[in-house]
Amino acid sequence: MNTEKIEQTLKQLNFDEKELKIYLALLKIGETTVTKISQETYIERTLVYYIIDKLIGRGLVSFKLKNNVKYYSASAPDKILEELKEKEKSFLEILPFLEKIRKQAYEEEVKVDIYKGIEGLKAIINDIFKSKVKEFLVLGEQGQIQINYPIIYSQYLRKLEKEKIKEKVLVRGDFKGKLEKSKNSEFRYLPKEHISPITVLIYGNKIQITIWEKPMFNILINSKKISESFKSYFNQLWKLAKK
Repeated sequence: MNTEKIEQTLKQLNFDEKELKIYLALLKIGETTVTKISQETYIERTLVYYIIDKLIGRGLVSFKLKNNVKYYSASAPDKILEELKEKEKSFLEILPFLEKIRKQAYEEEVKVDIYKGIEGLKAIINDIFKSKVKEFLVLGEQGQIQINYPIIYSQYLRKLEKEKIKEKVLVRGDFKGKLEKSKNSEFRYLPKEHISPITVLIYGNKIQITIWEKPMFNILINSKKISESFKSYFNQLWKLAKK
């Protein structure tokens, strides 16, 4: 199979051009340092570190320490298939709720808006604070916004405190102690296998579903019945989660 076909296929699987170059270079070279990756790909070293961290977050790259130097290697390519299966699993988890939206369309006016990219994320956050609710529920937190959009996240935390709004957050267990929070935030932790890569935020009669993979989509659902269903599901998990 030619290289062009491989690259086109990987781009369809949420690799941008630089991520693609680094991942393929690691497959080709094997265990190596950032300096060698930079030389192989002609990507500046600082940017290589940033991209590798993203690939590590996806489980596609790992590293070892040798004499205080990090040596990186690509995970087996079938890890990409596992990632796809995880996304499928995440979608199947929300599928019953999507079906409920469809079935309730004739019983209740359900409004669904879709926002794309970082501007969409900002619009959703603005809507959250305009709603004037006193408590948010967050399901599936695993640091995506803090890692990828730290300024937006810091502003969000400050506004939580300023507006005296509480948030209950169900966090992936292995992120305990790694995420910033406001004094109004209460975190509880669930095992990794119980947390979807999709983040759900519930406030008032609205549900925000964030799909973090590029270009990032935020789905905003406005429905009292569906919101109540999500709240019930959240509360069940909250009781099971560890402090």
